[in-house]
Formats: sequence, structure tokens, C-alpha cells
Amino acid sequence: MSAAQNKKKLILDIATQLFTRFGFAKTSLDEIAAAAQIAKGTVYYYFPSKEDLFIASVEAKTREYFKMLRQHINATMGFEEKLTEFLSFPIKLIYENMPILIECLINIPQSYQEQLIQFRVKSREVMMQILSEIIQLGKQEDLIDERFPEDRLCEIIMDWFMIGEPSLKIVDVPRLLTMIERDSDFIIKMLLYGIVKRG
Repeated sequence: MSAAQNKKKLILDIATQLFTRFGFAKTSLDEIAAAAQIAKGTVYYYFPSKEDLFIASVEAKTREYFKMLRQHINATMGFEEKLTEFLSFPIKLIYENMPILIECLINIPQSYQEQLIQFRVKSREVMMQILSEIIQLGKQEDLIDERFPEDRLCEIIMDWFMIGEPSLKIVDVPRLLTMIERDSDFIIKMLLYGIVKRG
């Protein structure tokens, strides 16, 4: 890694720490520059604005998040375990270990909404790819009923996973975590086994 790449990474790492700890609104470029022990102009050299630095921080944390998710899924065996991990691990990971992703959804400036929409579309595509791989494994293991097409099954699972309870505010973290702990096992069992008694 070159000296310039090292400096850019240092700025990004420190900014991510500060944004995660204090949020977007309460973190200034002056504080980031001071923590990195560099001139504020150097921060601007690599990142034209605070918003650009914030988005770069969110993108870096998102890459880390997908890496961790894949590691957790790869550490399990078989379709049922992998689907369970896919449904139960991500939201807790985001809320407990990566609050900057929630900060992004709440506080990203209006002028960056289009970038946020693109970011969410890309993130959903990655999640859909991971889920599709799990569903394909379920078909290979002959565990998924042929009446459920892969693409539709993925969409339904993702719609629950991404939206959850419509009235739930994204900032209501304790309630969301309680809901996940209460309902995720039940929903996973419904997905895996259905609700109709079989003879």
C-alpha cells in the first residue's frame, strides 16, 4: 500500500470511528483531522466533503458487514442452518456492532438521498445473491418444495427481512431487537416447515 493509500485509509478509519461514536451531525472534519494528526486540507484532498467521507465510511462498514455475514454462513452446514443464520444474524450485527449503517439511514443529508438509494439497491442485490445461493443449496439437498420458485421465495424472504414490522421506527432499537429475538425462530420454522400439518 502506498503512502497516499495509507493516509486515505487512516482518515477513513478514524472518521468511521468518530461517526460511529458521535453520529454524522456531531462529528466535524476538524475533529477527524485532529484525531488523524493531519491538516484539515489533507482530509479535503482525499474526501471533497464531510458527506463524501461519511458515505465512504458507510461503504467500508458495509463491506465489513458482508464479509462477516458470509463468514458466519460459511461456518454452518446445510441449507437449514445457513438460512437460519442468514435470517437471524444480520440485523443484530448491524444494530449491535455497526450503528453507522443505521446512522446513515437516519441522518444522511437530503442532497445525498440518491446515493443512499443506489447504496441500498446494491446492498439488497448482495443480500439477494447470498440468499439465492442458500436457496439453491436447499434445492440441491432436495428440501425445498418445487411449488416455490427460487426468485419468488427470495423476494418474500427479503421483503420480511428488509422491512419487518411497517410501524417500527428504525431508531427504536430495543423494540426491534426484542421483536427479532421473539419472532425470528418462529418465522424461520414457518419458512422451513410450513404451518399445515402433514400426514
